[in-house]
Amino acid sequence: MEGPALMVRAVPIPAECRLEATQHDADFADAYEVLVPASGHTTTEIYRAITRRTPVWVEKLMWLRNRVVQHFGLKNLGAMSAVREGEAVPGQRMGLFEVVSSSPHELVLQDDDKHLLVQLSVLKQAHDDLHDRLTLSTVVHVHNTFGRIYMFFVGPAHKVIAPAVMRQAVRALATPPRESTSR
Repeated sequence: MEGPALMVRAVPIPAECRLEATQHDADFADAYEVLVPASGHTTTEIYRAITRRTPVWVEKLMWLRNRVVQHFGLKNLGAMSAVREGEAVPGQRMGLFEVVSSSPHELVLQDDDKHLLVQLSVLKQAHDDLHDRLTLSTVVHVHNTFGRIYMFFVGPAHKVIAPAVMRQAVRALATPPRESTSR
């Protein structure tokens, strides 16, 4: 798929997104959408497909982030692409994040560390007969001064990383959903 479907654009967090209600008092919030081929992929399958195609430069930034923050007592989140097969079960980790809720149309994840709470939503909505609208929303609540310093650097980087990751969605979803236990 080429052309307009590959265009990632910044959008308001959709009203249908579970994070929409939490953005009013957030320290950082954004959303990016892209049209993907209409499919039977669940949001868990979509998240897994996208993270597995994380750009190499993003993985290197995560490696650097993990090295730097260990000196400040923050946890090593690992690699974005390290998402295992299986169901998205609330309370269990799925790569960088813990699953909050999972449905075929929205996957909500979070990481709550001592410096901030990061919440992420992958929302799939029908767009037309050929496309689904895929929206990646992020909401961050800062807990302390270190969180503010952290977001000073990460916020601008996120505005480059999130669209780059979303551009992978079209390529990642170009194949039909797999018949497996991940449904």
